[in-house]
Amino acid sequence: MDVNSMHPFVFAGQAGVNQLGGVFVNGRPLPDCIRRRIVELALMGVRPCDISRQLLVSHGCVSKILTRFYETGSIRPGSIGGSKTKQVATPTVVKKILRFKQENPGMFAWEIRDQLLAQRICDPNTIPSVSSVNRILRNGGLWTDDMATNES
Repeated sequence: MDVNSMHPFVFAGQAGVNQLGGVFVNGRPLPDCIRRRIVELALMGVRPCDISRQLLVSHGCVSKILTRFYETGSIRPGSIGGSKTKQVATPTVVKKILRFKQENPGMFAWEIRDQLLAQRICDPNTIPSVSSVNRILRNGGLWTDDMATNES
């Protein structure tokens, strides 16, 4: 099987050739068919260095895919770019934010933050940003589909 014919992405100016002669696109994940083949060969007892030479994929790439497979059982690539979103407020903090606003509708987000700190509900490391407080107030503390997608 010609490995290079398995690559669905060979766009002018974006494709490169690695030291083994395999085609790649920098910053893009290896196609699933090659990822599957790497795992199949490893499960048949083929050594990573031999898989690398046979499929014209760098040893580092083979190792990374196999490590992920052994740890998670998945051959899926990780996400590309961006930063991992973190949960900005626990349910307790969200309830407190909503209660502060309910008790004092004219209270600003920065004042709510001050109260969270003053009442030791949050510390400086866990305090939600002003924009997070405003988002919680806007959504009434409810998760939106967009937020659920970003949190995973």
